[in-house]
Amino acid sequence: MRIVIPDDSFDLFAGTPALEKLVGLGEVRHYRDNAPDRDALLERLSNAEIILTTRYQTDFKTTDLLEHISGLKMIAVMGTRPRRINMKLAREKGITVSCTPGASSKSIAEHTIMMVLALAKRLPVIVPAMRVGGWPRADGIEIEGKTISLLGFGHIGTKVSQKAVGLGMRAIAWSRSMTPERAAEHGAKAASFDECMGADFISLHLHVTSETRGIVSRNAIAKMKPNAHLINTSRAALVDKCALIDALRKRRIAGIGIDVFEPEEPLPEDDPYRFLDNVILTPHSAWNTDGTVERFLTMPVENIEAFLKGIPQNVVTADV
Repeated sequence: MRIVIPDDSFDLFAGTPALEKLVGLGEVRHYRDNAPDRDALLERLSNAEIILTTRYQTDFKTTDLLEHISGLKMIAVMGTRPRRINMKLAREKGITVSCTPGASSKSIAEHTIMMVLALAKRLPVIVPAMRVGGWPRADGIEIEGKTISLLGFGHIGTKVSQKAVGLGMRAIAWSRSMTPERAAEHGAKAASFDECMGADFISLHLHVTSETRGIVSRNAIAKMKPNAHLINTSRAALVDKCALIDALRKRRIAGIGIDVFEPEEPLPEDDPYRFLDNVILTPHSAWNTDGTVERFLTMPVENIEAFLKGIPQNVVTADV
């Protein structure tokens, strides 16, 4: 099989056991940069039978790339969801698409709990003041006994629930497919959306769909308690940013922790988030740990190996 890695611009695979294993599965072409344009990318992919694409660049959704790769049999995505693939066309062409579900769940759950603790202990106020020679008083709160709500209860939400309960918190959860039994399995209690918005800490773990885009609306934010904190390690599009900033400025809520933005790039100089002392900002780095990177490398190769053995795994069957 001709296997192409077309866009390893972060040089993740170079010199790794994962790449060595991949070389044992077929004829591998490993490109360690991004193609400068569509034609160059198409040339890289033109006779590929299997493509292992990183989660950063290659876009099969808004271009006609799939129409021009006649012998393509599989796309192995390094990422938990294939956001850049036209799944309808892939199915029509008989192309198997796999992903790496749960690869980043542990890391993102840990990052979420880190934000809970940092907000509770007022680190957005304390750390900057200490750096300039201050000795601030910033009254924190204990999280034991507090309620954390999880909006979305998949790979990540369930792990956050387990970790929060381990710290003595009470966990409640909402999703479109929630059942009391599933919630209880991970230490939580099933709750309504409105109940979740009334928790002490509200953590978002939803995919963006037509139903969830902007789900944390101005009306939803109005349901939050004055001492509540919101944490978003999922996607920026879930939240009405203007309403959230308004609530933060007026101290109608206590604070937020955000790891996701639109667009995903350094914040403009005048972005309101940069001037609020009740905000923790991280650069979409919740996933980025040694464990996640290792799984992002090994799981796509394992998916390719399983496909070649005739027992494909982690196959995506619908457009997400």
